[in-house]
Amino acid sequence: MGLISGSGSFSRYQVKGKPAEDFLESLSERIGRHTFRNLAEDSPLERSVGWVNVMDMFDNRFAGFEFLKEPYIAMSLRVDERKIPATAIKQYCLEAEEKIKVDENIDFLPKSRRADIKEGVKLRLLKRALPGSKVYDMVWNYSTGDIAFGGTNTKLCDEFQEIFFKTFNFHLLAMCPYTLGSGFLEKKGDSPDLIDSLVPSNIWEAP
Repeated sequence: MGLISGSGSFSRYQVKGKPAEDFLESLSERIGRHTFRNLAEDSPLERSVGWVNVMDMFDNRFAGFEFLKEPYIAMSLRVDERKIPATAIKQYCLEAEEKIKVDENIDFLPKSRRADIKEGVKLRLLKRALPGSKVYDMVWNYSTGDIAFGGTNTKLCDEFQEIFFKTFNFHLLAMCPYTLGSGFLEKKGDSPDLIDSLVPSNIWEAP
């Protein structure tokens, strides 16, 4: 997960567009709108996502320009999530349903009533669950538009692209081998269409 603390997998992106000349002036304000917020004990939310200091996952203040290492912007995306085992939800739901049947002297609960019970049980268990925390480093060279993000999970990467757009108002292009190859050809002055003419070969075949 960490790009600074050690080795690990990461995803590469290219920013679509160029920052304005006064881009740095509004950075603190932009980042401040999307910093990490702790999950309150009575919160019904299962997940909280936001920016933190790349050197300290508990620091979301960004009092200065510690995220700026020109021409790089370095931050971490912190994700806190509460997880409740499905078996626990099922067990507590069954207990709640049986109690209601006894109290109300009925043999059957309609689907809508059981759905309400499940929602209530889930909310009660969420308030008791302690969130797990993970951090994923991001390094952005804003002069070239290159970004390295310390995560590869599809859902997480989608989440990263979403919060990046909300923060900086830039869309991201995921850099796969095809796009990297196309960019390399363009820099050489060749057509990216050359990649489409490539065919696979067996390197183990004797010449």
